Amino acid sequence: MYNTELFEEFVAKSSAYTAPLVKANKLFIANLEKLAAFQMSLLHAYSDFGLARLKAATEVSDLESLKSFGEAQVEAATVLRQKLIDDGKALTALVASFKGEFETLAAESGVALTPKAVVAAPKSSRKTAAAA
Repeated sequence: MYNTELFEEFVAKSSAYTAPLVKANKLFIANLEKLAAFQMSLLHAYSDFGLARLKAATEVSDLESLKSFGEAQVEAATVLRQKLIDDGKALTALVASFKGEFETLAAESGVALTPKAVVAAPKSSRKTAAAA
């Protein structure tokens, strides 16, 4: 009753177009999971760091303990600074990995990722468009 060959041909042709999109979506979700896990680990680490410093502050009871706390704060600031640098490098590496994976996928799909040049309109037409 119905011509199923036409429908099957349509499905076959459309899957060739949608397959790269499906791969890109799966790659995006996988990378999003990695990024979320990274951010959650940072949240945990920085929360622990902050809480540890607050607990240390509650231990101050005299001038000697205040002096020790101040020295520990300087050391903690140094550790925190290095952690921020290391975490920034780790995030940069993670994002570079994502970029590489998407570039590989695009190359396999035959898609060019270079942006096209934008040609500015002549100044006279900009004034006309602004007046409208």
